[in-house]
Amino acid sequence: MDPLAQLKDIQLPSEIHNYPLAIGWWILAVLIIAITIFTIVKIQKKRKQQQAQKQAIKALLNHEPSVEHAVSVLKWATLQYFPREQVANLYGESFQRFLTTQLPHKNQQYFIDLCGTSLENQYQTNNNVNDENFHQASLLWLKKALPPKLPTLLTNKELMEADA
Repeated sequence: MDPLAQLKDIQLPSEIHNYPLAIGWWILAVLIIAITIFTIVKIQKKRKQQQAQKQAIKALLNHEPSVEHAVSVLKWATLQYFPREQVANLYGESFQRFLTTQLPHKNQQYFIDLCGTSLENQYQTNNNVNDENFHQASLLWLKKALPPKLPTLLTNKELMEADA
């Protein structure tokens, strides 16, 4: 008797399916999706926050330097980021003080030096219509103070106390 005749043909095992995946792969996939969504939301939020800043800088650069135009751009920009009740009634020295407090400490003195008395003398008849220093101060403020980093909002009462 031939022992090889008793052997049966080689049979392949059934195919191994890839699904269901191990729980670790599902957790990894969920984490990757969550991180991607979180990143996209953060990027969109940052772009939306910087949109008003970019518009204000563009408006300032596309116009000849004048105190009147720079103040209107600064006022518009502050109204985009701060409560209307807080900034709408500010003008002159109180508006300059508000702008200065929103800047990082290292830029405050330079901003004050560039502004000089431009905001205080804005409504006088003999003011300089084209004030390049105030234009530079406005650009500095738009680039360094917006969007606000910390909730350093002052109430109207605090601003009035600072005026006194």
